[in-house]
Amino acid sequence: MVKVPDSDNTTANAIIAWHEQKRERHRLHLGASLIGHDCDRYIWLTWRWAMTPEIEGRIRRLFDTGSREELRILEELKTVGVELYQEADGQIQCRDETGHFGGSVDGVGKGFPEAPKTWAVLECKTMNDRTFKAVVDKGVKAEKPQHYAQMQTYMGLLKLDRALYICVNKNTDHLHSEWVHFDDAAFAKYMGRAERLMKMRQTPLKISNDPTHFICKMCSQYDLCHKGKIAEVNCRTCCHSIPLDNGTWGCDYKGIVISEEIQRVGCEAHLFIHDLVGAAKAIDGGVNSTEYVEPSGKTFKNQNGNSRKIAKRKVISPQEAKSSEEFYRPFNDDIPF
Repeated sequence: MVKVPDSDNTTANAIIAWHEQKRERHRLHLGASLIGHDCDRYIWLTWRWAMTPEIEGRIRRLFDTGSREELRILEELKTVGVELYQEADGQIQCRDETGHFGGSVDGVGKGFPEAPKTWAVLECKTMNDRTFKAVVDKGVKAEKPQHYAQMQTYMGLLKLDRALYICVNKNTDHLHSEWVHFDDAAFAKYMGRAERLMKMRQTPLKISNDPTHFICKMCSQYDLCHKGKIAEVNCRTCCHSIPLDNGTWGCDYKGIVISEEIQRVGCEAHLFIHDLVGAAKAIDGGVNSTEYVEPSGKTFKNQNGNSRKIAKRKVISPQEAKSSEEFYRPFNDDIPF
């Protein structure tokens, strides 16, 4: 008789494991998809690369399903006569004047039945049955404020006054489309919030000090805020790093512009923003150096050569940075709207 395989040794689990091993990379910019989040601290910690989210394989696959559904919707829109504008890689990149805030628009289209002659931002989402019914009943602004903020940001940055929100019920495959108008006051609010958070060099207050708060319990930064975890070592978690013009970052300790590669690993002068050391307490310090003790009694120094082993990497000059496309490509394509 054929032996039934172990429950942990199946094809299905092998597929999920493949998704599990994919590495998450921090975004270079502050995403418009975040700016409507309830918590300032969450947005800032994400922007400052404090902790890479640990996403299980099943959820990664679910995200991939959403991306595939988006492509399907785009094809379907073309079949019903919608003219779509997209960049070569499938999405439109847009940023604010600093180069640090913005996102990737699913598309811009004209020929939607709601207003056939008007160019509009297109935003596609998938959701479960309960959420889908709530959006249909209450509208995207009330039920999905982050999606609403995302569309308002895109409309403002692209100077468009309409957006079409399409969501798919993953349980039943029902579609819902909603016409969203530009709100100048809302756009100004989101831009102001982004500017304020990007300028902050200390961590904002938590939305709640209660670790059982429903927003906190679902947050990818939970361990930092409520379990005393120490942030990751990279330039964004260092008190010397500052956002500069055109989407670049600089180090005010060394007086140089730092590349993406260096930002991701830090350097020998790394010094944590003080409230990113979790439950560790400062016990000693010197020139650009602080010694901490963790609750376990383990000590570490916040500089190169310690237990955290911050990498030494080549830095680049501001002149090199200005000529490098890796930092910032403004949205300046020839577009038909």
